Amino acid sequence: MATHLATADKHFDHLDGWRGLAIISLLVGHFFPVPGINFGTVGVNLFFVLSGYLMGGLLFVKNTPIALFYKRRFSRIFPAHACFIVVITLVYLATQRTVNWGEVAAAMFFVNNYFLGEIGNNTMPFGHIWSLSVEEHSYILLSVLAVVARRSGVSAKWLIGSFALIFSAMGLLYWTRYTGKELNFDKWLHSEVSAYGIFVSAFLLLALAKVKLPKLPFFAVPALVVGGILLHWWSVPNPVRTTLGVGLFALAVNLLGTAPGWVKRVLSVKPLRMMGLWSFSIYLWQQPFYLAAGQGQLPAPLALALAFAAGVASYYGLERPTRQYLNRVWAKN
Repeated sequence: MATHLATADKHFDHLDGWRGLAIISLLVGHFFPVPGINFGTVGVNLFFVLSGYLMGGLLFVKNTPIALFYKRRFSRIFPAHACFIVVITLVYLATQRTVNWGEVAAAMFFVNNYFLGEIGNNTMPFGHIWSLSVEEHSYILLSVLAVVARRSGVSAKWLIGSFALIFSAMGLLYWTRYTGKELNFDKWLHSEVSAYGIFVSAFLLLALAKVKLPKLPFFAVPALVVGGILLHWWSVPNPVRTTLGVGLFALAVNLLGTAPGWVKRVLSVKPLRMMGLWSFSIYLWQQPFYLAAGQGQLPAPLALALAFAAGVASYYGLERPTRQYLNRVWAKN
């Protein structure tokens, strides 16, 4: 018998491997699309469920102080994010390309998932910031729920579960009222829909936290992931894809703690683990090269190689050192 819960203050290589799986899926979806399944969406949803699992652990299991939670989120995300936006904007100015300041502001302040269909024609490579916007909004709401739960004694599990249901219901509502681009590239990117994966994963974390589970069959976690991917098939209705497909991903990441050793070993192989460590910076910097490949300006293999190089350079040159520095400074206070 084993519990599924990984303690929030420990590092697990297989979770880095999960991130690696997520970024590889996204890169495949962007640079070498597979007919029938948008692996870019698969990658984003794999990121979302991992975020829900980890943030749920920090806020509701470890009870991390809210101020420390925000400091760690800031050091992890904002320096690399802000640098990406500033560099892209300066390149546009230097090459006399049109700078859409509305897009710049919406991306910088993590609100562009509500304006992608309204600010110009998305002329700058900031469209992917929609997923970071969903994550930031979720961090804020989860931290508020953590404060409510800590002060009132209300069950955090049911607070989080209620919001997961609301987000699922909002997706169903939008699906009945909108179609085409308005649905898929506007309403479905809103936090009140796409945050479902983060919240359902955090809910499962708490729901299973005190449940002793038997050792899983060797195929269980891979089967959940494959099932989630298949539910991203193009003809699967959006609410089913999100509620069931993303739900399977959320269950899989929450069951990794009880998965057979070979599953963790596969996820912990160094190349996959390193991709996970680099994943945030790669995610930031792949977008301009992805758009260049899509517009025929670069061949896809070259565009992918340049995206990878830019991401790794960002990780070692900015993301990791600034995060370490800020965390070290804040730890002294």
